[in-house]
Amino acid sequence: MTNDECLLCLRTAALDAADPGWLTRTGHWGVSSHPAMAAPGWIAAQTLRHTEGLGALNDAETAELGPLLARLCAAVTRVTGSGRVYTYSLGEGCPHTHILLGPPRRDVRGAAFVTGLLRRDESLADVEGALRIAGELADELTR
Repeated sequence: MTNDECLLCLRTAALDAADPGWLTRTGHWGVSSHPAMAAPGWIAAQTLRHTEGLGALNDAETAELGPLLARLCAAVTRVTGSGRVYTYSLGEGCPHTHILLGPPRRDVRGAAFVTGLLRRDESLADVEGALRIAGELADELTR
């Protein structure tokens, strides 16, 4: 797959140019709102170069990933007040290394919540709430 065929590589270029774009960025990872679902508190960490799975990461990408995920989970916890932060990475629909993470809802948790996200269940979407929390997360991540 080439960078001009990969949806997340194309999204990287768009977020680089957007204002606002990334919620935060490191040397090798970019973090944005969930790319396919406006679920409040759900974000995506993706490699800035095209990689296809965790096994394809170089040493620098690998070294940044653990601390970045810990920082993101802590920020999501502080901003949303959630006692849990779920993470998942499948790479089936888009074979670019990305990890999705965020809180469950109080009324929908566990497998039911993740299944709803994967199915793009509109009852989990809240565009206004997702934008507000994304702004709060961006502020939290710049501290």
